[in-house]
Formats: sequence, C-alpha cells, structure tokens
Amino acid sequence: MRLLKTLATALCLLPAAATMAQSDYPSHPITIVVPYTAGGGVDTVTRIIAPLLAQRLNQTILIENRAGVSGIVGTAMVAHAKPDGYTLLAGNTTTNVSNLFVYKSLPYDPRKDFEPVAMLDEGPCVLVVPADSPFNSVQDIIAALKAQPDALTYGTSGNGSFHHMSASLFQSMTHTSMRQIAYKGSPNVMTDLMGKRIDMAFEVIPVAEPLIKGGKLKALAVTSKKEMAALPGVKPVSDLGLPGFEMVAWKGIFAPAGTPAAITQRLGKELADIMRRPDIKKRLEALGVDADGRRNDEFAAVAQHDIAYWGPILHDAGVVPE
Repeated sequence: MRLLKTLATALCLLPAAATMAQSDYPSHPITIVVPYTAGGGVDTVTRIIAPLLAQRLNQTILIENRAGVSGIVGTAMVAHAKPDGYTLLAGNTTTNVSNLFVYKSLPYDPRKDFEPVAMLDEGPCVLVVPADSPFNSVQDIIAALKAQPDALTYGTSGNGSFHHMSASLFQSMTHTSMRQIAYKGSPNVMTDLMGKRIDMAFEVIPVAEPLIKGGKLKALAVTSKKEMAALPGVKPVSDLGLPGFEMVAWKGIFAPAGTPAAITQRLGKELADIMRRPDIKKRLEALGVDADGRRNDEFAAVAQHDIAYWGPILHDAGVVPE
C-alpha cells in the first residue's frame, strides 16, 4: 500500500515538474541548426534574427551549420533531436516540402517529424549569369536551349532545392532541357558561376544581390510575379515571355515533433514579433525577401498547402524521386 501511495504521488508530480520545466524555458543556450553552408540564404536570414531572439529570451542562441544533400543532413538531425525546445531547425521549402518528392527515402518525414514554429520570410530567385556571359535575356537562354538541348549547365544546392525547383519549372514551361550541377550550398554555386564553370543559376536574392551590384554577375529576371526592391529594374520571368511563371519559397523555424506546445507557442510569438519590426522588414526587403511572421498553426497550414501544391507540379516538371 505504501508503494502504491508513493507511485501515485510521483505520478501526480510529473505534470507539475513538466510545467515547471517549461516555465523555466529557456534555461540554457538554444541551437538553431542551419542545414546549409554559411553564407547561403537560410544562413543569412537566421543570423539576422538570432541575436534579436536571444535578447527576447534572455538566452544565448547558437547557430550550427550542418550542410549536405539538399539540407537533409541537418534537417534529419533536428527531426531526431530531443523535443525540448533547445534544438531548432532553420528550414525552408526545400527541406520541408520538395525533398518529400525528390528523394525516395528521406530520413525524416516533414509532415510528421516537426512542429512549425514561425515563418520568417518569403521570396523569389533571380536568374543570374556571369557578368560577361553572351546571354543578355531570358529569351537568349531559351533560344540557346532550343538550338542545343542539354548544352547549358545550371548550378543548384542539390535535388529538390529552390534553385532546382525554379530550373525544373523553367524547363517544363519552355520545353527545353539543361544539365544540373549540384553543390553543397549557394556560395559554391556562386563561385563556380563567377568562374564560368557553369552557365547560369536560379539563386536566392540575398546571396546573389551583392555579386550583381558588384558587377560580378548579371541578373536576367526574378521568379516572382513582381519586381523586387533589392533588384530595381530586373523584370519577372512572367513578363519576359513566360506568362504565369512564378516560383517563391519561404524560410521558417521548426521544432522536433513532440516539443511542448507552451514552448513552440512562446517561440512562435517571439519570432512573429521580430518579423513585424519595421527595421527587420526593411532589412529583409533590401535582401530581396519579404518578412512574414505567420506562426504555429498558420505556418503549419502554409507548409501543408505547399506539400499538396508542389507535388503535382514537380511531377509534371519531370522530377523523378531518386
């Protein structure tokens, strides 16, 4: 009888202990895993918001770059991390949407293994070529591809990446084909593009914009349906002979599935407040993305919608799971 009473008392204390642990959150540093190399689009935006989140939580935020295989390495690491709010993922449309349709066997399930916390931003790619490239327009590239299928190369951060999705949609809508050269991250793509070892790339604006303004790359078009303030005068692909073309992607923070709601809700609120700050909106706009801030259930709805939306499009574009 005494043993039963002791067990009952212990069981009653468990919820109280869990609540106390959550109310103390965060009691030690939080790690945000960026599943790409330093200097890429996800890394750039994460490093902008991390110090602000640290201030609001009164706790250190560490950023850990775990690049590899279209973001799979770092994303899988977070999927299998302890769901206590101390290991988070800086994910994007690639890690949490398109990889589902590009790889036959993922070491994580983006639909089940994560709790969406907050959507940071949304933005397009820019089609870029070397500064002295003979291509001066989207139509120049289409003409070259039609004359010599597979003669041109484009760089990406791997199968299923935003860059790959943009190029796949481009090829599908123009009925052309070109060769993908996959890298570990955007900085590597940009290095080889400037060195003219590849012909073009659909790159995120935060990465490409400094190189465009520095005269090292030439911008031909953006993949949004509107011009972006970061690249004045660069027209949308849809205005340059491909009506209806649009490719925008988001970045967001995720926690492992099973993370207590009290923690994900608090993180979501803090991040949403950061993304609504006028100075952050202006800073991200200068990088070529629009600050968002939808959180928790709203962000989950975005991810679910995109999984349903992009699956058929990638299939129709000829993307075959590997």
